[in-house]
This record gives sequence, C-alpha cells and structure tokens, in this order.
Amino acid sequence: MASADKPRILLLSLSYEDYFEASYAQFLDRLSEVSDLSRAKTIDAAPRAISSVSFKAIIITDQGLTHPDPTKKEVLPKVKRYIEEGGLAIIGLHFPSFTTPKIFESFFYAFDLPWKSGAYHRTAFQFSPSTKLPPSAELAWLPEPYSMKALSMLYEKMFVPVPGALTESRVDIPEPVDETQAAVLGAKIGLGHLVYCGDVNGERESFALIMALCGLHFST
Repeated sequence: MASADKPRILLLSLSYEDYFEASYAQFLDRLSEVSDLSRAKTIDAAPRAISSVSFKAIIITDQGLTHPDPTKKEVLPKVKRYIEEGGLAIIGLHFPSFTTPKIFESFFYAFDLPWKSGAYHRTAFQFSPSTKLPPSAELAWLPEPYSMKALSMLYEKMFVPVPGALTESRVDIPEPVDETQAAVLGAKIGLGHLVYCGDVNGERESFALIMALCGLHFST
C-alpha cells in the first residue's frame, strides 16, 4: 500500500525515553507497516505536527503533557481542539506507569472529565458492549477477554473485569476485583473521542486494542 493511502497516525512523546522503542517494538513495527506514522518528541515539533496534518489518531505515549512546564502546557489545548473537531486521541503505553494519581485527576480535568485513578493489579478484562466506540473502531479486531496488569480508573468503562474476576499474583492471595473500575476508558469530547488504556506491561492484546480503535489490524 502506498504511503499516501495509509491512515496518518501521530505518536506524541514529550517525555520520550530511549527504551520506549525496545519496550514496544512489536507494536511500533506493525503500526509502521499499516499506517503513515509520524512522531513528535519535542515541544517545538508537537504543535506544528498537530496543526499541519489531518491524523486518524494521536497516540499519547507518555506523561509529557502532564508536566508543569508552561511550554508543554501549550500543547494540551491543541490536542483538546483536535479531539473536539472530530479527532481520536489514545493515551497509554508509558503514560500509566509514570503518572501519579494526583496528576491523573488534574490532567483529565483539563478535558472536562471526572476520571480518577483506581486499583492497580492484574486481572482478566473484557470489552463492555455498552461502550460507544469511535467511528474508526473495528469491533471485530478488538481482543477477546485477556489478563492485563493495569492502573484502572472510574467512569466511561470500555474494558472491565470479567464477572467474578480475582486479582492475579504469584505472591499474594487472589482477592475479588472492584468491577466498577476499568482498565480502558473512553469518552466523547465534542465531535471526537478520548481513550485511556491503563496497561503497564505492553500486552499483545492491548496493542491490538489500540490499533483496532484506529481501524487498523494488529495481527499479521
């Protein structure tokens, strides 16, 4: 497929770490195959990238947008406007591992969302059929129920614990999971959508999930 025919995807990585490439190599390789992939790692590049090109999705890969640095805060309104005008932004990958609960609340408040961080554990999650997916999403490519270690959150639940789920640990006794919390959340903002994926270990199924929301197929 010619590059011009591929959907454009932007990776927004304002707190980029060198080991990001190794941690998510499988995901990045596949994403590069099926999309016209761009990256913005600096505060100068990000606003220009968001404003100059029409992207199928922006994937926010780390906590860079949460930093108090005033220059980084200038990017946040542009991301919000992109969503409000019909764009899809997906937050995940390094983000849940490097963002504190207090920062979570204030960050999502900037999008007028009352999302708060919740439990941190591994358990089995499944898609919630009541979720309103972005128009680009391919339902058939969403993963089946799978085990994920995640920082869960409240509200707008997209991937929720399976019925009767227990925490999964090699050292602790399994405990019942709070089924009111979710590892993946989504919300409509204006004409577009914002999605949070709390997976901290880079599960293959989470890669499939993110790509399916973009209308892309992860499996080869």
